[in-house]
Amino acid sequence: MASDFNKVILTGRLAADPDVRYTPNGSEVAQFRIAVNRSYKTKDNPNDWQQETFFITIITWNRLAERVEKNFKKGDLVIVEGRLNIRSYEVDGVKKWVTEIIANDVKFLPRNRAKTDYPAPGEESGDNEPDVPFS
Repeated sequence: MASDFNKVILTGRLAADPDVRYTPNGSEVAQFRIAVNRSYKTKDNPNDWQQETFFITIITWNRLAERVEKNFKKGDLVIVEGRLNIRSYEVDGVKKWVTEIIANDVKFLPRNRAKTDYPAPGEESGDNEPDVPFS
């Protein structure tokens, strides 16, 4: 029997400093959002590149939350590895849903990497998705 698999890896910039709180039993939890960009070609003009930004909530616990609180701030470029979590809650009888990433690890990415290090639109391999440089 195959088991389910839930793993997410994202890179992005912190949209704000982490918000740190403590549960009633004393566990530290840090929450922050990262801005994740996606570039794509339009159907009307294949040379016309568009970019959209998603803001994704990241949750860290205990030692990782402590490390995030001490070392990360707005604008930092990070890589997050974790799992997708979808939960619901009720406000005034209305059910609301939250989608977030529960992080297992958060690391800095090099700060000195300029945007110009990435290929310009049209220099990619010709696929609909741009090449992603890995080093």
